[in-house]
Amino acid sequence: MAVKFNVNRAYSLFEQSGGETAFPDSLKSVLKYMQNDPNLKTIEQVAYFLATAKAESDYSLQRWEADYLCGKKGVPYKDKPCQKALDYYRSSDGKSNYYSKGVDKNGVPYFGRGLIQLTNKYNYEKYGDLIGVDLVADGDKALEPKNSYKIASEYLKRRTWKYVNQGDLTGARKSVNGGTKGVERTNREYQRWMDILKKNSAKFKQTALTKKQKRNAVLVSVLVFSVTMGFAYSLYYFTRPNK
Repeated sequence: MAVKFNVNRAYSLFEQSGGETAFPDSLKSVLKYMQNDPNLKTIEQVAYFLATAKAESDYSLQRWEADYLCGKKGVPYKDKPCQKALDYYRSSDGKSNYYSKGVDKNGVPYFGRGLIQLTNKYNYEKYGDLIGVDLVADGDKALEPKNSYKIASEYLKRRTWKYVNQGDLTGARKSVNGGTKGVERTNREYQRWMDILKKNSAKFKQTALTKKQKRNAVLVSVLVFSVTMGFAYSLYYFTRPNK
């Protein structure tokens, strides 16, 4: 089971509804990645995914914690974050010292990165394993757009959907943020996307199989047909009457 909807129309409706983001191209990419994502099965899950993305990164696949200290938000760095950001990660003023929790091969700690701001080494290890990317060795791989999306998808599937499915939006927010900070704003954005996706022009629908699953089903069918025909031919060849 997966979902499908009209990406361009959904984005247009987002703008018409007064929705805002400093990263429109990234939001469009997120909407495209959502198509045929096997971790998304309901309109509620899609809406809450997008609401969470707004709350955590303003829909940016490449936001990173304290990027505002280094200039324009959401701009990837070439090697390491600027010194002001590194000093922030090392401080314990209102938060833990990220450096005390380990660093990657580049000597950089596991600060918040990506669409839902993945933080802490154990999360980089867990979700890196789930998407098949070594995020522990190189935390910056969490900022690659497709990885950033996949991390969010796997995280929400495992931590958040149980609350969304029950209509417990406070529990859903806590599963991401650890508390209720931004819960009202997140809920407003959730309702915005629910209204958008319910419009006929958005053409939201659930699909029985993802594109990958459909391809696999076709390949299996071809393989089964080939094996069956091969067996039938062999049976005929070895059992045919001798002339």
